[in-house]
Amino acid sequence: MGSRWTVLIGTGFIAATMSGMVVLGVPTAFAAPGDTETTSATESDTPSDAAPAETSVPDTEPEDEQSAPDDDIDADTPPLEVDLEAEDLDRKHHGDSMIDADGDVVDDVVGDDPVVGEDVAGDEEVVGDEEVVGDEDIAEPAEPAVVESDGGITPATVTATEEPRTDKDSPQRSLAETESVPVGATAEATPTRAPSLLNVVGSVVLNVLVGFIHLIDGPPVLPANSSVTVRTSTLNLPIGSGRSVQADWYFPETVDESTRLVYFQHGFLASGPMYSYTAARLAERTNAIVVAPSLTSNFFAPDAAWVGGATMHRAVADLFVGERAALAESAGAAAGQMITLPDKFVLVGHSAGGTLVTSAAGFMVDNGAIEDLAGVVMLDGVEPSGSRLVGDALAKLRGAHDRPIYLISSERYFWSRGGDMADKLQLARPDRFSGVGLEGGLHIDYMEGGNPIVQFGEYLVGGFSLPRNIDAAADITAGWVNDLFADTTSDGIYGAPGQHIPVVTPSGTATAVVLPLGVPARPVWPPLLDAILTAIFDFGGRYLFVYEPLRGYETATNPATSQQVALVGASRH
Repeated sequence: MGSRWTVLIGTGFIAATMSGMVVLGVPTAFAAPGDTETTSATESDTPSDAAPAETSVPDTEPEDEQSAPDDDIDADTPPLEVDLEAEDLDRKHHGDSMIDADGDVVDDVVGDDPVVGEDVAGDEEVVGDEEVVGDEDIAEPAEPAVVESDGGITPATVTATEEPRTDKDSPQRSLAETESVPVGATAEATPTRAPSLLNVVGSVVLNVLVGFIHLIDGPPVLPANSSVTVRTSTLNLPIGSGRSVQADWYFPETVDESTRLVYFQHGFLASGPMYSYTAARLAERTNAIVVAPSLTSNFFAPDAAWVGGATMHRAVADLFVGERAALAESAGAAAGQMITLPDKFVLVGHSAGGTLVTSAAGFMVDNGAIEDLAGVVMLDGVEPSGSRLVGDALAKLRGAHDRPIYLISSERYFWSRGGDMADKLQLARPDRFSGVGLEGGLHIDYMEGGNPIVQFGEYLVGGFSLPRNIDAAADITAGWVNDLFADTTSDGIYGAPGQHIPVVTPSGTATAVVLPLGVPARPVWPPLLDAILTAIFDFGGRYLFVYEPLRGYETATNPATSQQVALVGASRH
């Protein structure tokens, strides 16, 4: 009972802070539709001679009148009649990417055996963000189809036939509850929202808060009897003319040609030193150099250069292009001597850091760095409501660019966004192993540092972790990372969907359950508290957080780096 009250107090403080920001942001959130961010479906490898659509009619009422101007419609053309009942049926089959009445793209379910058919691009009609099919397609849903070319899979409609799950331990989340996972296409953000006073004031508040966190977290501290050495230096990110951040480097006892490289990313409102025990143990158990940068969590940043923004994700992806000069310079400064970093690497991220490493992997498809990426491990990865970055990345990581993505999930509760990331992976990759959930797992299981005051504060806010789950999370992570580098499945834990796997640790035996994620035997937190916090943060995610650069901040990448990325990408393809 005592721990429940401490959780209530901690989360109450967070909720009060976020509620204040939401109240300040309400006028911005309900501005004119033209002042908000929109996304448009971007198709690649589409034949240039495809016949354009003659008529464009949205299946829902347009929120922005500019998206369907009256001048473009011939007065003599009879209105197109749409069978709403058939259209509703078609939506239930989850096409390429469907959009609900609120303008949000909802998740797709990928069928087990997509059939390769003819190019249907000429039959599709697109209006702004939404994809609309003609009368015949609505009345008779098309067969599942993808279009393949020499460059891979091009955007096409993929229809799902999977039946809804009825097992209470393996719930099939409704499409309205889960963000989009595009199939064969990516969403290219169109920056139509202009910066506001809220971005200025909010940035000041959050920068002060993040600065305070960095002040109290202290330097990275190693666990007792660790053979790892940790040093701190600055890392220059390719954003604008360059942006320096703190980077903690963990070096194994011996660095030689067998040493590996792991990029480790912290979560929202956190910093690298908060994970010093986690990173040190990972470096020791995988014989890897682990770099853990500390990034800002300022979600009001108009250039989207924060841990959840696309600008930061692209910058992290660009660190691994070419000679990786910024990483090498930072590693050398930390080690006190020149360091030759390994070519092959693995990305690991916790919470919002899980979104960052997955999204960065998608951007590596664009810049060519994907060739050296062995895989991605998410530690209870969380993507804020309103973000489409994970869905965009999963759409790119297919075919020749496919890479393993493993997730350890906590139970379904507020800090995991109700297990949202587990559901996204299950929808995008239904026929493959995507990870496990820990019975009784909490969001802080993966977040161990050497500052006892900060560690207690983390438990106060996220819930007090079971020691056996902390140890199990470390064991599973190290096993997966070792397997990704070795291209095997001998060290980690794997299994069939729903399989319960005991994980023996010095603190007791934990239980890992292979995804899809089930429902906890009892709520982790009081349902009312969970619902209130979720509503507050989801509102902020949808209407306040900046995921793509706002108007006037679109060119936030270092021009020199962009040119290098283009040259490297061209040489690799």
